[in-house]
Amino acid sequence: MSKTHAFPTVRQLVDQTADSRDRVIDLVRGLALCAVVAGHALMAEVAFINGHAILSNTLVQTPWLQWLTWVLQIMPLFFAAGAYVNVRSYSSGKETYSRWLSARVRRLLRPAIPYVLFWIVISPLLLWWNTAIALPLLRISTQLLWFLGAYLLTVALTPVFMLGAKHPIYSTSAWLLGVAAVDIIRLSGGPSAIGLLNFCFGWAVAAQCGLWLFDSTKRPRTAVAIIGAVVCFGVNVTLVSVGPWPRSMVGLPGERISNMAPPSLVLGLHAITLAFLVAAIYPLLVRLTLRPRVWFATVAVNSSAMTLYLWHLVALITSVLVVYLTGHNLVSYETPRWWVPRLIFWGTFIVLTVVLVRLLRPLEFMKLPWWDSAPVIRADATPRWRGFMSIAGVIITSVGILELSVTGLVGFPFNSGINYAGFRFTPGIALIVILGGLILIRAAAADGDDPPSWQRNLGHPHTEHPTPSAE
Repeated sequence: MSKTHAFPTVRQLVDQTADSRDRVIDLVRGLALCAVVAGHALMAEVAFINGHAILSNTLVQTPWLQWLTWVLQIMPLFFAAGAYVNVRSYSSGKETYSRWLSARVRRLLRPAIPYVLFWIVISPLLLWWNTAIALPLLRISTQLLWFLGAYLLTVALTPVFMLGAKHPIYSTSAWLLGVAAVDIIRLSGGPSAIGLLNFCFGWAVAAQCGLWLFDSTKRPRTAVAIIGAVVCFGVNVTLVSVGPWPRSMVGLPGERISNMAPPSLVLGLHAITLAFLVAAIYPLLVRLTLRPRVWFATVAVNSSAMTLYLWHLVALITSVLVVYLTGHNLVSYETPRWWVPRLIFWGTFIVLTVVLVRLLRPLEFMKLPWWDSAPVIRADATPRWRGFMSIAGVIITSVGILELSVTGLVGFPFNSGINYAGFRFTPGIALIVILGGLILIRAAAADGDDPPSWQRNLGHPHTEHPTPSAE
């Protein structure tokens, strides 16, 4: 490591790439993140009318573009790749479940802490500047945190995914049936809260796919993968054509049911379709990652993954404000001269995103006080009970993060919020819930026991995904 850097540079990570590394995993994750960023830049639409910001979505104003989400919605592949890496890490048997899970949670959430603190500080300043313009934009400032809440649940399910890896068809189908059952219940007039289960079941479908997609011994042959992709795609087209499921693979206002939040049967089938497609072109992707420029870009994105994912929204909101200050509206693509404000928006967005990622990338590696120190509270319990405590902590933390993703930080801590299932949620309450879950996770991890023998015997020939990119 360079003496002038407290964190590895992209070039150092590229040079450290092990020959045995499956680079396709990193390529898939990088493409998924870039698709998210590109999708947000393409879909944003804001009109400034009578001094107020009116937020919309290009997909609502131009419905035929909703088919584009079937190409851009590749976030399920990020869950698939992450699940495979998590299994390889956990199966090394070096740590107990509670300690391993605590380390994963702290690593994943570390970049989110300064992001939330930034919005807590900047939100009152923007509201003081112009409430009518800033308020609608600030309400989406924490929207992307949903990913952390959902992904944490799949991390906690890693041992379950390992068991399901022995029978990939049955295990993936089981998760998909769970998604279908929840959809049927909520579409039949059942309680809306039941849909929250699909934040677990839906993304578990994508995660379970990773255990057969990235395992060369279980990956389907090209012909089988193509047939599987065609079948799943055909079923999905049928579902959105004759059923109640919407066409868009992202949530849109006014829809009876969202395919994304929470995930629906359509998104579950979409995840399987994507996995089959990647399996069909796997040799091509392997050759692609051997190109130096492609691999350098892949490492650059992966080593800044959470920074890019979170802070590009800061760039997006700032770019919208630049459009406002230049006297334009971010209009639909069907509007004459739509490209004028779009070029202003896209140019500003690209520059700001690159600058923010370059400046804030160290947050991916920086150790934080308390966060990375030894837990103060210790759980005096058996490893099994500590495991249960860890799972409970993850569930609580995930619920709090999902709450924060919809409340935003306007009126922090208790002056603004939303009503759901008879409860009032505010950003302050959400953060308290998150803190409680994290304390429980860390308390459960404060043990010095060795991993149980069954876990030590689960060793994988490649127990860790080496570190050219952030895990």
